[in-house]
Amino acid sequence: MREINRLAWRRLNVIAAINGDVVGRTILGIFYFTILMPFGLASSLLSDPLRKKSPKAEWLERPPVPNDLESAREQG
Repeated sequence: MREINRLAWRRLNVIAAINGDVVGRTILGIFYFTILMPFGLASSLLSDPLRKKSPKAEWLERPPVPNDLESAREQG
């Protein structure tokens, strides 16, 4: 009787492992396709992480620098 219980327990463990693998993959697939993928698509379509589409120039206006030797000596 004890051998039958051990054999049944081993087979139950194999079946439970296979069932757990299938259920886990199914739950993760559902999570990916219902939450992560739409969020990724929406963020890539609606945002600009590199700010490439910004038409505003980021240059700062500076007064022109003179080219003569005296102004170069006065810098330091």
